[in-house]
Amino acid sequence: MQAFGTNKTIERLNAMLDNAEAGNPIEQGFDESKLSALETRFAQYLAANRATKTQLAEEKLKISGLIADISHQTKTPLANILLYTQLLSERALPAQDKACLCALEQQAEKLNFLVSALVKASRLETGLVTVTPKPNAVAGLLGQVFAQAQPLAAEKGVDFCGRALRYPRGF
Repeated sequence: MQAFGTNKTIERLNAMLDNAEAGNPIEQGFDESKLSALETRFAQYLAANRATKTQLAEEKLKISGLIADISHQTKTPLANILLYTQLLSERALPAQDKACLCALEQQAEKLNFLVSALVKASRLETGLVTVTPKPNAVAGLLGQVFAQAQPLAAEKGVDFCGRALRYPRGF
């Protein structure tokens, strides 16, 4: 007799889980036994879990919207900065000013890259974009790092020694 009651309880709890997973309302109307008290607590837990899941989805949408808004609001000023640096680079400037202009342009490009990365991350989060990984050489990235660090290193008397490095295939 006890096994029948246990099976019935398990079936009822299983049905509650199925309903919760499907997004259906959890049934009410339990009697006042210890078993029904457990079922009631279980139903309350599932309802709270569903509410938390809904709240998380809403917050995710808000964050995605915020990222999209921030990126949209920063694109125009960044484009203007890059345009003005390009216009200034066409003028005859002293060497020190050219170096400052070059540094300004590099920093604006970095900021532009970060904003683009935010947009891509937002699109990835919402499922608008999917990732397709592919192998790529790191030489270009290392060249950029070297070019950026070289002037600062030269100011401090640090000398970079460049040499060809060979990496195993697929590195």
